Amino acid sequence: MGKDYYSVLGVDKKASKDQIKKSYRDLAKKYHPDLNPQNKKEAEEKFKDISEAYEVLMDDQKRARFDQYGEEGVKFQGGFDWNQFHHYQDIQDIFGDIFSQFGFGGGGFGNPFGGFQTQQRETRGSDTFVEIPLDIRRIARNEKIEVYYFREMKCEECNGTGSATKKLQTCQTCRGRGYVERSTNQGFIMFRTTEVCRTCNGRGKIPEKTCHVCSGSGYTRKKDRIEISPPPGIHEEEVYILRDKGNFRPGGSGDLRIKFDIDYMEFTREGDDLEKEIQVDFTDAIIGGKIKVPLLRGEREIDIPSGTQPEERIVLKGEGIQKKTGRGNADLILKTKVSLPKKISKKQRELLEQFKNEKGFFSQFHL
Repeated sequence: MGKDYYSVLGVDKKASKDQIKKSYRDLAKKYHPDLNPQNKKEAEEKFKDISEAYEVLMDDQKRARFDQYGEEGVKFQGGFDWNQFHHYQDIQDIFGDIFSQFGFGGGGFGNPFGGFQTQQRETRGSDTFVEIPLDIRRIARNEKIEVYYFREMKCEECNGTGSATKKLQTCQTCRGRGYVERSTNQGFIMFRTTEVCRTCNGRGKIPEKTCHVCSGSGYTRKKDRIEISPPPGIHEEEVYILRDKGNFRPGGSGDLRIKFDIDYMEFTREGDDLEKEIQVDFTDAIIGGKIKVPLLRGEREIDIPSGTQPEERIVLKGEGIQKKTGRGNADLILKTKVSLPKKISKKQRELLEQFKNEKGFFSQFHL
């Protein structure tokens, strides 16, 4: 099970942003490292967890992906760190009244995030999401899957610099640091926070001359194509991640996250194994026989043992899809449904009467 950000913040899944913000404020007051000097390391981890949850639930797109896919839909590459926290404008509102209660800030209370953004760091691109319809037989045959999607790719004209000359110069707004400090006074107390420089978007540098193709952004939106094989043990509830195939930014590309909408057709799934119901004539069930059954990789003749019972399982070893471990195929299980005729001829009735009178016949075979 992945992280449940709602539980981390102690809010309901239908919580409003105001409710989320209030819960974060209360928890921040409880777990901020500067307020827990006796247990600082544990408090830092807890504070990071609640901030990660806040980052996801306060962002409409991330929250929607989390609601649909769980943690896999918003998983931070390399784990969450403070460079992935984007709600800088909330810092003053959330922490201003908290720390004024405790008398912090006489000489200027430092960054509430313990050194976050103390140096310039390139921003990584965001992830891209696609959902692909796929039928179970293609998965079983391990057919290659072509994926077409749009993403923001490095501008070829300026090589991702955003500059027509491919040269950058120091941002004068932040003086190359990538962030700016904001100071405010509340009575005799001064609060100092930091936020990403809006001029250079945290890069610390700006184009010498704006690229005419990407307008200085360093990227252009294009249609991309990749070819993949079905992941072992693929499941419709999982998100398949391809690193660095998402949106480009100078700090690196995001990931491509794929969710497969699997059509199981006439099959059902039980763990790695697949099941399928097959109709067996009652005479074949009694005396045995052979029937042709469409399976994952084509039609196959199946032996029906004599005395086959309704709901009996015929296990076809290795006839399912690839196991999650990648080591061989899972099984395909056939569940028998014995078919009885609604009408029979006079001759058939006479023969059945003879069978019925045979001692022990129906005690051995129960429909």
